[in-house]
Amino acid sequence: MKSSAKSVFSTAVGLFLDEYGDKVDLDTLLVGTSRRDSLIPQIWDQPLTDERKKMIKVKNVLSMTSGHESNEPWLAPSPRHHYPGYSGSYQMYEYCFGWWHFEGIPSHHTLLFEPGHGFNYSSFGLEQLALAMRNITGEEVGPYVYDRVLKHIGMPIGIRDNQFKEVPYRSEKKFNFSVEPGWGRGGSLGCNAYGSDRSASPYGYNTVVSSTFPCTARDYARLGYLWLKRGRWRNQQLIPDKWVKNATKRFTRDDGETPSNYGYAFWIQDEWRNVPSDAFMTQGNNLNDSYIIPSLDLVVVRQGNENNTSEGRAYFREKVIEKIVEAIPDNK
Repeated sequence: MKSSAKSVFSTAVGLFLDEYGDKVDLDTLLVGTSRRDSLIPQIWDQPLTDERKKMIKVKNVLSMTSGHESNEPWLAPSPRHHYPGYSGSYQMYEYCFGWWHFEGIPSHHTLLFEPGHGFNYSSFGLEQLALAMRNITGEEVGPYVYDRVLKHIGMPIGIRDNQFKEVPYRSEKKFNFSVEPGWGRGGSLGCNAYGSDRSASPYGYNTVVSSTFPCTARDYARLGYLWLKRGRWRNQQLIPDKWVKNATKRFTRDDGETPSNYGYAFWIQDEWRNVPSDAFMTQGNNLNDSYIIPSLDLVVVRQGNENNTSEGRAYFREKVIEKIVEAIPDNK
């Protein structure tokens, strides 16, 4: 599913915020002002690399307004360096905390902008939120969301327990890396799942929630149908209706503006020509996408390995759903 996995993670976050609403909500600070009030106290093991990180809220990482950089250069050939005064392993959490960097590649040492005042698509705030969830629930995301949702919609047990430690990230076409279901798991000894050198992280393994979630197209469509029905499956409300509604509409900034077609880890497609404005979708590299249009009771899933330009991908996405909508008899 590539980055469409972000929307599965959003589903897990909706459950988490409902279950632990007495401890955390969308306006809760992620880093906090000190170790004591932080959802991720691990980041305080070193001095903060940017004071603005104290301002990041849960809603900012979900809406891509946290200010984190985009780059995912894990297997890049350039040398790795700790920033002066910092130490630790060369692993994912240490990287997105801003403690080390690849030479010549933009890093997470500083934010791109003050949280809530811009938009930049990035995986790393989501990974920090996943760590916060593990800190509070005591579970990794895979088992957490499987036991509460995925098993009820008929997805295989492998999605709960399979954890892929080998992820061939840099390849000619970035192929899907497994025919088995499950999550990628990285960040500790002997593991290359979005890590960099197999070093041991003191924070142990972490589920790579932003992209590593292989499953079949049929199981992917089950997720799409669950989102279409606002979290309801048969006679069970598996995800709070309010969460799905909020996650699949444009994020409203504190200034009341909605400049980006992004919700809480879902893309909002309300400006496509000849497509109903309630359309939303998940997007993954290589066009591993899903399209959901509630007004047409329509779910479309597309998996593949094509690695076109960003312009080519955008053109394909709009045209393919436009043609499908056009072909629906009752829509004419």
